[in-house]
Amino acid sequence: MTVTFDLRCGVSGDMLLASLMGMYSGEGDVEAVLSTIRRAASVMSPTEVSLSRVTRNGVEANAISVSWEPMEAETVSAGGMKEYLEQGLQAAALGEKGATLARSILIKILEGEMDAHLTGSIDEVHLHETGTPDTIVDIIGISILYEKLELFDEWVHATPLSLGMGTVETEHGILEVPVPAVRPMIRNIHTRIGPVEGELATPTGVAAITSMVEFWQADDELKGEPVGRGAGSREYGDGFSNVLTIYRED
Repeated sequence: MTVTFDLRCGVSGDMLLASLMGMYSGEGDVEAVLSTIRRAASVMSPTEVSLSRVTRNGVEANAISVSWEPMEAETVSAGGMKEYLEQGLQAAALGEKGATLARSILIKILEGEMDAHLTGSIDEVHLHETGTPDTIVDIIGISILYEKLELFDEWVHATPLSLGMGTVETEHGILEVPVPAVRPMIRNIHTRIGPVEGELATPTGVAAITSMVEFWQADDELKGEPVGRGAGSREYGDGFSNVLTIYRED
């Protein structure tokens, strides 16, 4: 089996997780997975996770919503985030392959942030946007489904990644797209600027997809049938759906 991620609308952690939920919905208990993700993310702060159906420019897709109780600290250290992830992995009872993927995703995020902060060590990194429970939701949720869907036994392809363009407002101020934390992760893959203004490729999304994909296509050829769609939180005009679709060819 070949699985292809259509990244023409970019990738974020919630888009990827929601699309994998769609792929899994015909094979297993999605509510049980959501319950496990809630339990895992709540090691950081009590967290709620829900799945809904939305329409983006005529395309129906899953959407993930995450909320959590306010945390005292404004930032989380790299070491602290690693500890939260390990606690979350225990709470989720993830197997070896899923846990390995989860750790790989977090390390890529931390290395990207290290590059963005111009520090010489991961231990010096303090996280803002990626130092919250929704990052744990994305990492562990994606890793659970990667394991349940046995994607480690399949050929995993992806189309060139759309990055967006322009600028985005962050905790560090207004940054050019792609943001500095993403740039080291995309050096050896096929990407493109656009096709709309804004950030289409987030650090968590890029860290996750680059940890899963084995073959990066140079074109947008899609084989097989769509088996899962995940929507981003932003809505666009001009026919841009902001939806990540997974295709599978048996």
